[in-house]
Amino acid sequence: MNLKQFILFYNSVINTRIIQLIHRIKFLIKRFILSNLATQKFISANSLAGDNEFYLATVLPKPLFKPRINLILKEDNQIYTNFLNIKRPLVTPLDWYPGDMEKNKLWLFNLQYMEYLESIDDNDWFKFVIDWINSNKSYKKGSSLEGWHSYTLSIRIVVWMQQFEKKRSLISKTDLNLFLRSLLAQVRFLKSNLELDIGGNHLIKNIKALLWASKFFKGKEADNWHRLGLKLLKTNIDEQITEDGVHFELSPAYHAQVFADLLECYAIINDVSCNEKLNIKLPKMAQFLIDTTHPDGMISLFNDSGLHMAYQPNECIEVYERLFNTQLKSLNIVSYKNAGYFGLRSENNLVLFDAAELAPKFLPAHGHGDALSFEWSVLGQRVAIDPGVYEYEPGKLRDYSRSTKSHNTVTLDDHDQSEFWKSFRVGRRANIIKCDVNKDSGGLTITAAHDGYRRFKNSPIHCRKMSMYPGVINIVDSIKKGNGQIATARIMLAPEISIEIRDKNYFLIGDGFEILVESTNHITINEAICFLDFGCYQKTSQLVIEFGKAPCHNVLNLSVITNE
Repeated sequence: MNLKQFILFYNSVINTRIIQLIHRIKFLIKRFILSNLATQKFISANSLAGDNEFYLATVLPKPLFKPRINLILKEDNQIYTNFLNIKRPLVTPLDWYPGDMEKNKLWLFNLQYMEYLESIDDNDWFKFVIDWINSNKSYKKGSSLEGWHSYTLSIRIVVWMQQFEKKRSLISKTDLNLFLRSLLAQVRFLKSNLELDIGGNHLIKNIKALLWASKFFKGKEADNWHRLGLKLLKTNIDEQITEDGVHFELSPAYHAQVFADLLECYAIINDVSCNEKLNIKLPKMAQFLIDTTHPDGMISLFNDSGLHMAYQPNECIEVYERLFNTQLKSLNIVSYKNAGYFGLRSENNLVLFDAAELAPKFLPAHGHGDALSFEWSVLGQRVAIDPGVYEYEPGKLRDYSRSTKSHNTVTLDDHDQSEFWKSFRVGRRANIIKCDVNKDSGGLTITAAHDGYRRFKNSPIHCRKMSMYPGVINIVDSIKKGNGQIATARIMLAPEISIEIRDKNYFLIGDGFEILVESTNHITINEAICFLDFGCYQKTSQLVIEFGKAPCHNVLNLSVITNE
C-alpha cells in the first residue's frame, strides 16, 4: 500500500462506525476459521436441519407482489436467464458458479436470489430448488461469497417461502422434507450472520427474511426470530428512513426496494410500536416514490440505480394503496429537504434537482459524484439523464458511473467531487453546505453549494442556483474562491435526444419538441455512454461547457419549444 492508497483507506475508515468494524472483523475471522477448518460432518449438519426440527405455521404468509415474469426468456422449449441483460441457459443440473462469470459478482448474486422462480412453470420450479440444495453447502470455502452470503440468502428464502405457499401441493413428501430442512438451516445461518457490519438495505433484507420465516415456521425458535426481527426493524426504521420519508442511502432505486421490503414486513407483523412507526413512514416513502417517478413511469437514476433493478413504482404503489386503502397522487412541487431532493412537475414534464448528501457517512457504497446534478423529462421523454450503472465490479465502467464527469453538474480540472475508489469506497467526500429553497406561484428556485473541492488550492466552492418553471430551466453556476482550476459544466442527454446547430444556436430535438440551449460560455458536444439498466451499454451525447478558471461563473438557459 503506497501513501496515496493509505490516505484513501484512512479517510474511508474514519467515517466507519466502530461497531461496524467490530462486526466486520468478527465475521471475517469466523468465515476464515469455518471455511478452512470445518469438517464435512459440520458442513452437512449446517446445510440441512434435522428431520424433526421444524413445524409449519397453520396459515402461511402470502406474496404481496405479482410474479416477476421478466427474469427469464422462453425460446424453443428452453428457458434462459434474463437478468442484468445477460442471457444464459437455465437448466438442471445448473452450474451455480460458472467460471466465465467469476468476475461478475452481481450476476452470480442474481442467480442465487432465485427470483426467477416466479417466472418458471409450476411443474418445473422445484427442480431448481432441489438442484440448489444438492449443489450448495454452507461453510464450504467461498460459499459465503455468493450462495450462503446473507444478502442473497435473505432474498432466496423469502422467494422459496412465497413459492411454496402457492405451489406446495405439487411437492412430494420426500422433497418436502428436504426443502424444509434446507430452508430451516438457511434461516439459522442468517440469524447467526446478520449483516450488522454493513447495515442499510442489506440489513432490511435480513430483517424481512427473519420476520417471514417467523411466520412460516412456528415454535419457540420462530418466536425468537420474530422478536429479533421486530427489535432490529424498530431501530432501522428510525435510522434508515429520513423524517420526510426517504431511504438514507439516497438512491431512488434502493428506496423503491426498501419500500417494497417494508411493505412486506408490514403485511405480516402485528406489533403496535412497529406498526405505529410504519404507519408514519410508509405513506411518506410512497409519496417520495411517486413524486420522483418520471412521466415514463420509471424511477430517477440518481446514485446507484437501474430502471429495472427493483419493483416498478406502479407495482409498489399498487400494493401500498391496497394495504392502506388509499389513493396517491404526485405533487407538482417536489420538496424533500431532509433528503435533499427537489423538483417541479407540470403535466407530462418533470425536473428533479439533487442537493442531497453523497450518502450516510458510514455507508457511502451507492453514492455518486452527482451533487447539484439534475434530471429532466419533457412531454414524457427523458432529456437530461443520470448515466446509470453498468456493473458493480471495479474497473473503468464502475468508475465512470460514479464520476462527476458523467453527471449533470460541474467539475474542477475534471476531478471528482468525492474520492471514489474500488467499487464502493469513498475517501474524502463532498458535503452540502448550503441549500435554500424558494417557491413562487409558477415554479421553484434552489440555491445550493457543496465543498467537495475544498481539498484543492484556496478551497473552491461550487454554488448552483437553479430556477425551474414549466418549460424553462435557468442555471447559474459559480465557483467561489479557488486558484485557477478549470470549471466545466456538463449535461448528459438521453440516447433518443439529438442535437442540431442552427445559426450558432444549439437545439435539443425530442419527439414533438425542441429545447433551445443558451450559455454565456461556449458549448461543445462530446460522445458519451450511459447505462439505463445494469448490463445495458448505450452511446449518447453530452453537452460540455468550459467556463473559465476559478473563481468564475456561467449562466445556462434551457427553453422548451413545442411543435404544434
